[in-house]
Amino acid sequence: MVDQLVSKVRTGKRQSLKASRLAFGSLMTKKWRTSTDPDITRINSDVMAGVLRLYHENFTEINDRMFTMYCRFFSETCYAFLDRGKVVGYCVFFVKPVFSYSHIYKTATLYSLAVDSEYRGHGIGERLLRKGIREMKLNSVSCISLYVSTENMPAIRLYRNLGFRILRELDDVCGPGLKCYEMDMKPGQNPV
Repeated sequence: MVDQLVSKVRTGKRQSLKASRLAFGSLMTKKWRTSTDPDITRINSDVMAGVLRLYHENFTEINDRMFTMYCRFFSETCYAFLDRGKVVGYCVFFVKPVFSYSHIYKTATLYSLAVDSEYRGHGIGERLLRKGIREMKLNSVSCISLYVSTENMPAIRLYRNLGFRILRELDDVCGPGLKCYEMDMKPGQNPV
């Protein structure tokens, strides 16, 4: 009984710290400097149903609550690609602070990226990522990280072509029993 209570308190502290960092990160996206792309819009209530459709079609580990929370908190860094009003791709980043003794750095994580299966191979994922990377650079984000299944070779090639590098291989981050790579890039060092 005591062990369970201690475990819950420790988990609560970790979750509270994570929630605080995310809340602070969402504040860091206020007054966000943007770049334009006529086919890409911010994820909002008008496109959320189409974004959720793609999310469900492309991922097995579904967490609608977390996904929609990130889209709401980080509305400036969540993008949808539209083709004649239909959502055919999306890209969701969240921003979080990293504290040092003398500075607070902005970092970002690519939380989710998906393209409609009928539209793959047309550069939509690349355009979404390039827009996000440009805006991260404009807003002084020091590092963008992501996690990708080691078996998702098309995504790994795309990320590498845009300047991401593999840091390490991890278990169970992309889903139970799955291996994935942690990758990152420094937006200021890449001419995207």
